[in-house]
Amino acid sequence: MATVELKHITKSFGDNTVLREFSQTFQDGEFITLLGPSGCGKTTMLRIIAGFEKPTTGELYIDGQLVSGGKTFVPPEKRGIGMVFQSYAVWPHMNVFNNVAYPLTLKKTPKAEIQKQVERVLQIVHLTQYAKRLPNQLSGGQQQRVALARALVAAPGLLLLDEPLSNLDAKLRESMRFEIKEIQKQLGITVVYVTHDQTEAMAMSDRIFLINRGVVQQSGTPEEIYNHPVNQFVADFLGKVDFFKGEVKDGSIVFPQMGGQALPYDGPRTGKVEVAVRPENIQFDPEGPLQGVLEAQYYLGDVDDCRVRVGETLVRVITGGYAYKTLKEGDRVRLSVRDQMVFDDDGMLDEKLQIQT
Repeated sequence: MATVELKHITKSFGDNTVLREFSQTFQDGEFITLLGPSGCGKTTMLRIIAGFEKPTTGELYIDGQLVSGGKTFVPPEKRGIGMVFQSYAVWPHMNVFNNVAYPLTLKKTPKAEIQKQVERVLQIVHLTQYAKRLPNQLSGGQQQRVALARALVAAPGLLLLDEPLSNLDAKLRESMRFEIKEIQKQLGITVVYVTHDQTEAMAMSDRIFLINRGVVQQSGTPEEIYNHPVNQFVADFLGKVDFFKGEVKDGSIVFPQMGGQALPYDGPRTGKVEVAVRPENIQFDPEGPLQGVLEAQYYLGDVDDCRVRVGETLVRVITGGYAYKTLKEGDRVRLSVRDQMVFDDDGMLDEKLQIQT
């Protein structure tokens, strides 16, 4: 296990600053995800932790030891870390056993110990029966597990994962998410995981750090970030959401583009606001305050993904798949909403603002 402490980490390439004042502590045994769009700085942060990049300013500690900062720099091989990249990077001429054993072979570990450690980690990643196979005899998911086993075989306290599932198909990605999380819980190691996939982040993380343009926009548990985003970027990046412009008037929020329809409101805000609503939090309700016409619906098996025209606005509603049989396009419907997020003109959330329905 390992604790990672980052103090005022900044990284610039020439005039381009890709990380700004990153300060945080990742605790022993945490699964940390660095999430954000391409080019936001998340992989650069991972490379700094690994020792492949030096921070421009700031200090990095692993288990209380300064490994990067000032005149101090500990190379990657001496940081006690394992790392898995986006590409599998398995040796095509080596079988599974020898691929996994490679880090121990480099350290001149005794053969008996290599045998013991490799067998242990192959069992963890469910590859024992494939020990003698070459990589070209394995599926993509199995090759990724070989790379994971190789990173784990030396028993690192810290495991760094750089978009390791992006080359897999959707079904394999889903199963590998849970496998990696179970392995992390079983071994109790600290994981720092980089992805732009918000579903991966939600499914696997103890804490998420959502980064944009080198700045952490928000950190917290998946539930905290999903339900209480601090700004519109966070709300929009994590999950599905629609934004509706409105104005507070006489105890309601009025939506001009919805034909002047309104939702009750008893918060302290006045003037113009923007209401963010996740489509799973809009319900078909015969007593609902909004009314419109069902314009389209898309049956996805487990859900019915609908579009309702309310005034000039197209409102997305995600309901249970059973609803597909009870609704038809052209129906007049009423909607109620719950768990809304109200933002001011600057795009910042005021958690005290609640629409009452």
